[in-house]
Amino acid sequence: MNNEQSLAQPDYVTPPLSQKIKLYIAALMSVPFYRYGEIGNICYTIGKNILDGVILYTMFSMAERDLKVAAVLGVVVKYAYPGISMISSTYISGFVDHLEAAHDKQMQIVRLIKAQLGIATGQSLGAVCLLLCFPPVFMYFFSGVSFRAHLLVAIYLLHHVCDGSAQIVEGRTWFKIIEIKIRRGDDAKLSQNFWVIYTLAQNFQLLLGQLFIWSALGITTEFSPVLTAPLLSITVYLGFVFVVISKFILPVTYKLKLCS
Repeated sequence: MNNEQSLAQPDYVTPPLSQKIKLYIAALMSVPFYRYGEIGNICYTIGKNILDGVILYTMFSMAERDLKVAAVLGVVVKYAYPGISMISSTYISGFVDHLEAAHDKQMQIVRLIKAQLGIATGQSLGAVCLLLCFPPVFMYFFSGVSFRAHLLVAIYLLHHVCDGSAQIVEGRTWFKIIEIKIRRGDDAKLSQNFWVIYTLAQNFQLLLGQLFIWSALGITTEFSPVLTAPLLSITVYLGFVFVVISKFILPVTYKLKLCS
């Protein structure tokens, strides 16, 4: 009996890296939802890591040297994020349960795209708050405010509320989209290798993020005495634009192309 089962169900052999890359590219080429969503994910990864590499370094330097609230910023993030995660996870779990109750895939996609719009808005607001923490921008708007130290903490917390909650929700909704379009899609080869494609995409974004955050840190270290240097300003605003547009790419292409 065991021999029959082993013959009927041969051991799965993990494909080599070159084959995994081919599967990832094939998914991008043949599944439009995945292609446009992944373009948005890559744009977000690039933009967010650029902003983190420049703004966090300079913001904490300003907070420590001028405003004396660097420790408060660290504590706020450490103890606020679990609450953000708990609330966002509870909300999105209920949303996904309600979504799966409707067995119509088209209806599920429509609802998921609407959720993506909310995510895009949240991450854009988070990017605005993070940009406001960049010392030249912060001092331009708030140099005359007496409570600017407390204001910096509040803006940075708001950044984490908007961006962090949007990321948690986006993780669930994006997974649901690719589960519908790839895991349960028409292409059997892509469906059978769903986790290979998903994991390769995650690892690629992780490596890309490391590349851009360290590059941004290098630029920041080089120009940190003059934060208004043109190259540093261009880097920050380029990262900001990438984050703002990133998660609108899929909803916009859905409206203009994919739903027709």
